[in-house]
Amino acid sequence: AGIVDQGLDPNHINFRNADGTSRIQQLTHIYITSATSDGYDVDMYTPENIAKFGTDNIGTFHGSHTLGIMAGGYRDTMTVAKGTSMLSAKVETDYNPFYGSAYEADIAASCGDLNDMLIALGVEGVLDYAYKTNKPAVINLSLGSNVGPHDGSEIMSQYLNLAGKEAIICIAAGNEGELPIALNKTLTSENNVVKSFIKPTYPEVPTSQGTYYNLRYDQLYIYSNDKTEFTVKLVVYNKSRGTVTFQHAITSNMNGSAVYYASPGYAQEGDLTNTNFTRAFDGYVGMGSMIDENNGRYYVLIDYFVSDNQSTNANGNYLLGFIVEGKDGQRVDCYCSGLYSSMDAYGQEGWDNGSTNGSISDMACAQNVLVVGSYNTRNAWVSLDGKAYNYPGQYTPGYISSFSSYGTLIDGRNLPHICAPGATTISSTNTHYIDSNKVPMSALQGQRTEDKRKNYWHQQVGTSMATPAVAGAIALWLEADPTLTIDEVKDIAMSTAVKDSYVAAGDPVQWGAGKFDAYAGLKEVLRRAEEDGVEGITSDNDSRLMITPAGHNAFEVFIGGANEIDATIYNIAGQPVLSQSCQGDEAIIDASSLNAGVYIISINNSYNHRILVK
Repeated sequence: AGIVDQGLDPNHINFRNADGTSRIQQLTHIYITSATSDGYDVDMYTPENIAKFGTDNIGTFHGSHTLGIMAGGYRDTMTVAKGTSMLSAKVETDYNPFYGSAYEADIAASCGDLNDMLIALGVEGVLDYAYKTNKPAVINLSLGSNVGPHDGSEIMSQYLNLAGKEAIICIAAGNEGELPIALNKTLTSENNVVKSFIKPTYPEVPTSQGTYYNLRYDQLYIYSNDKTEFTVKLVVYNKSRGTVTFQHAITSNMNGSAVYYASPGYAQEGDLTNTNFTRAFDGYVGMGSMIDENNGRYYVLIDYFVSDNQSTNANGNYLLGFIVEGKDGQRVDCYCSGLYSSMDAYGQEGWDNGSTNGSISDMACAQNVLVVGSYNTRNAWVSLDGKAYNYPGQYTPGYISSFSSYGTLIDGRNLPHICAPGATTISSTNTHYIDSNKVPMSALQGQRTEDKRKNYWHQQVGTSMATPAVAGAIALWLEADPTLTIDEVKDIAMSTAVKDSYVAAGDPVQWGAGKFDAYAGLKEVLRRAEEDGVEGITSDNDSRLMITPAGHNAFEVFIGGANEIDATIYNIAGQPVLSQSCQGDEAIIDASSLNAGVYIISINNSYNHRILVK
């Protein structure tokens, strides 16, 4: 089980064996530094010296949380908050219910700074360990950015296309599903214009330098579908009068050069000034254009940091916008990150609203990856202060998570591929983060105290949480069939997905194939492996057999690839008390007629397992 993330606490008890040794077989710490000619450095840790490592970042818990979901393995006792409703809450000692999917997997982790190059180096660290040990690997990437062309052509996407042939890579869809940060349109001779306004995410952004009002801070990428150029006008718009008071147009390829306008206090050498721009905003805005060498598409980049001028635009009457004029049949794709801005028509006739379809992470647009969105399974929890908490009116179980990003790409692909539980998930956290930030008991749901440290668990939401749930399950799939490719994993995950009433009623692009079903997928893995004669999975191998609860005193029996199932249940005296036969490779055995006790179930005269009838 591999991961690249930030805020990792590798010595958390969740990542140790029962004897105290580390399950993290290799830790790669990659960080930016001026001490080397490359601008970064790499430190490697083994299970023998990993205790010397604290955390890569005390400002976040993210990596500890996602790795816990994927492969956290502590299942012994601890102090845990429990509750069955908002009226029932208690704190007691019990077995940890918050462990991960692949709780016995070897772990290879990379952590530290997370620009694209260092993320790729982190993936390389996991791959190197997989090569060295000759083991299949699944790598979780709960990270990404919305900036880019969203066509899988970026350098990072190209790298992931190659790495995805060496390991199964799972990527989070993103958490911008509620933000209109995309705008896509195919132009016609009658309608050859796209125009929208850049809308601030927050009305006020307080900082140590003062408060920014209606801060618009981002980069907006405007792509053509090919090398065909278009005209882009940056405008300042008077909303009350419905008129443009300032504009600057780019009509052709500037080959990477740019022009900037800035207000006093923000201007640098070479920047232009304009009275109407300054009347509206404090800050700067720049424009440039070029052909993207990765995909051959022409694009215009708008770079902006502007807040409303409180002397002459305190009421927010002046808006920042853009107008694209192109050719018949030309497609225009506009994307921003959503951190401090989105796109909106502000109710102005003839202007375009942004769309949430297109909020998918740009990194998730690579081909050889599995992209995971989020749906809701919990909106209430109990904390270690003995009180119950919830997200009022949010994350109703069963529904898609409103924040879950999605998009239809220029090549017709719909992402994500699948959705998994991401709201709300309780997992291990970074002790160094908890201690340094003095996080209260009201925010924590579990604690395990040791002589030299404390270990904590807490709740969090996001596609970052949904993705490792899938990645951990795929680690189990790889245990069943180490030969699985990314295409096979995507096909199995999507073909076995649950399509319930919530999925049917939702947006089919945002849901993908539906709700991930780890168990149904594992059965399909075993079926296909048996059919293909995969080495290590044979007709008399007990690994083909799975017996799972199927209700009160009922059991589902599955044998991958079997033509029939003959089941006989024996009491402890060796006497047969129940028999059942059926065609196929799975059956439900109803043992409700038996007295409570321990029994032996024999399957096809080859497999014998104990079962408990209550």
